[in-house]
Amino acid sequence: MEKRVYINMNLCTSCRSCAAACAMGHHGQGHLKHGSVQEKATVPLHCRHCDEPLCLNVCPQEAIKKDENGTIVRMRNLCIGCKSCIVSCPFGVMLPYSTWHTSPKCDLCADRLAEGKEPRCVATCTSGALVFEELAAIEKKYKRTVEGGRYFVRFMLNR
Repeated sequence: MEKRVYINMNLCTSCRSCAAACAMGHHGQGHLKHGSVQEKATVPLHCRHCDEPLCLNVCPQEAIKKDENGTIVRMRNLCIGCKSCIVSCPFGVMLPYSTWHTSPKCDLCADRLAEGKEPRCVATCTSGALVFEELAAIEKKYKRTVEGGRYFVRFMLNR
């Protein structure tokens, strides 16, 4: 079963504690980007770990792999920092800067998953806006449409 991070836009307070936890868990290099939604809210943007990831297909070093859980991981030792993955990501979640000659991306905190724990961003979220659940459970809970193999969550913004 594939688990993913889901954000409930109505609960996010834009506190960025998720980004701080991510950076602390990845030796000061955060893998979480934030974006603005209609200039009303700033929310974390997570890697969607696509079924057919473009970042994986364009990597000239085969430094991006899909593991048995469907998680898209980047092999730091193979990455040359060419940023092809950043350009190819249709969701803009790959970070535009590189450190140690690599382009950072969300790995769902693979070290914590191996211990049966949630990703750091979810565990740190005090408002409950971030949840880590199986896709089927998320689909039941939240109204979603599938378009071209990608999931788009429908939400209402307070105006």
